[in-house]
Amino acid sequence: MTITLQGLLAADTGRLEDIAGRWDRLARTFDTAVEDLGRDTRELPNHWPAGPSSQAAQDKAADLRVQVGRGQVHCAAIAWTIREFVLAIEHHRRVLQEVVAEAEATGLRVDLAAGLITAPIGVAATQPAVDGYARQIGEIVAGINDADRKAAGILGDNTFREEVVPVTEEPRYDDISILALANWTTPSQGDWWKGQHSLVQDRAIAEHPEIIGAARGLPPGDRDTANRLLLRRAKDEVLAARARQDEVHDGVMSRAQLDLDRRLSTITDLERRSEGKHLLSYEPGAEQEAELTKR
Repeated sequence: MTITLQGLLAADTGRLEDIAGRWDRLARTFDTAVEDLGRDTRELPNHWPAGPSSQAAQDKAADLRVQVGRGQVHCAAIAWTIREFVLAIEHHRRVLQEVVAEAEATGLRVDLAAGLITAPIGVAATQPAVDGYARQIGEIVAGINDADRKAAGILGDNTFREEVVPVTEEPRYDDISILALANWTTPSQGDWWKGQHSLVQDRAIAEHPEIIGAARGLPPGDRDTANRLLLRRAKDEVLAARARQDEVHDGVMSRAQLDLDRRLSTITDLERRSEGKHLLSYEPGAEQEAELTKR
């Protein structure tokens, strides 16, 4: 369906934003389901350790996490596409209004409902000027229709019939993009993260918590998970170093031991302060500067 000038002007972008929000919520539901599946099946090998049925159950659980996670990816893509289309509508509508205002400032009459640009008697306007504004308006209409076709194509690629079963192939993990995440704008970080499979997000948190925890465009819950992983690793390192010092000094306190005790105290204090809150930023050794917000 072709978008007309009237359609561009009347487009309800607020309604589209509401629809995008619903797809975002559905994506989060899928994401939560993947987490729940992982948590609820994690102990399966311990309770059912051997035999072909045990392995089949573990494989099925892994496949389900991949399949459910693909729903999250597609829902996030739909939400992103709708929002990009909203931006396109607002941009083209703003440009249209600017063109109309400019034309009317020269004395021309612009009737968008009829699609006519006329010069009243006595207005010093040439036909080339009228044609020029008409051409600009035509380019605006063509531009929003191009955006509409692009959005429709992406939505079609992420829409499936009920009988379609998601594939169980492991999602692609892009380590390069994750390493570059710190250099992206906050909105770009958020858009990219939403489009990633839940298992990719989990792996990124485990392998690069220092990047994920510091990326302000990511959801607070994911940043909190990454930063708490950093905090736990830092505590484990201090405890291990303290144990080595105890072996060397055989009960005699040293400066190194005192320093480690002070560091352990600051980590313990941060653990206490972060209870019931999101740990939004954390660098090992800078526990006092950690950023905390309410959940």
